[in-house]
Amino acid sequence: MKKTILTILFSVSVIAMLTGCTTSKDDSTVADDVQATKVVNIGSFSRAIDYAPYIVAKNNGLFDEVAAKYGVNINYVEFQTLPAINEALATNNLDIVFEAEPPAIIGKAAGIGLSIVSPGVSLVQEIVVPSESDINEVTDLKGKKIAVPSGSSSHYGLNMILKQAGLTGDDVEIIDMNPQDGKAAFVARQIDGWAIWPPFVEQEQYAKTGRVLRGSNVFIQSIAAMRDSFKEENPELAKDLVAAIKESQQWILQNTAEAQKIVADELGIELGVVELAWGKHNFNPTIGVEEIADIQNKADFLFEMGLVKTNVNVDDDLIDLY
Repeated sequence: MKKTILTILFSVSVIAMLTGCTTSKDDSTVADDVQATKVVNIGSFSRAIDYAPYIVAKNNGLFDEVAAKYGVNINYVEFQTLPAINEALATNNLDIVFEAEPPAIIGKAAGIGLSIVSPGVSLVQEIVVPSESDINEVTDLKGKKIAVPSGSSSHYGLNMILKQAGLTGDDVEIIDMNPQDGKAAFVARQIDGWAIWPPFVEQEQYAKTGRVLRGSNVFIQSIAAMRDSFKEENPELAKDLVAAIKESQQWILQNTAEAQKIVADELGIELGVVELAWGKHNFNPTIGVEEIADIQNKADFLFEMGLVKTNVNVDDDLIDLY
């Protein structure tokens, strides 16, 4: 794997974005609010269709119902970088976050007290290439530039897809890009492939500017992670917030069309993009023995890549399901 490129870019990202998040309040203000007005900060990493349980719970007022029961307010925050999420968790400015497993692993390895409390959805990792590209199989990526957010589930997924095709990271040029930069690079045809999650893949498919390479069967999962001290200080509130996520998952299964429209509206994308991606998602996932083993594989990958200094024991240290 081209560790030099990844390590440098990942380090720069951590230094540059360590205190950044998309909330309009600075860290001290949010912290004061939590103490004074009992605000529960719920966040997500970027935008993704696999956050549907979170999006639907938010739009259907399920979190608000829980908040009213306990006399608290909800503050929703969208983060654009992984370091910003872990900084917010470490400074008690974030209580629940919807993301994939690797960011939670990175946070735990850095000594942040957090746990995976609920599965969100599971889906297949894909690689999108320009529609006019002569790349038709994964093996055709040899010598090509591929963008992926470093330390993300897609980074792990890309590594596994390459491995299944008999390639390694040394056979391609992997470039660390957040979703926004990756999209810009893809549109400008500055990269040959992009390992990313929905809706970004489907937006290119829908616009007929990109197509998905065949042969991927690597699963990734979105999860809800919660700050440990928040759980300990608010055990019943924490339990009811997770129950709202589960209620949302069941509502999605029973109200497909309405759920798709809610997600499209929330993400500000075409309904057709959501419909195109919907069937790739399992909205009733579990975290059992196989899933825990898969998350451990991701932890091992991050450690082997040098993206974390401590290899997390997922079953013992990260999983705390309600």
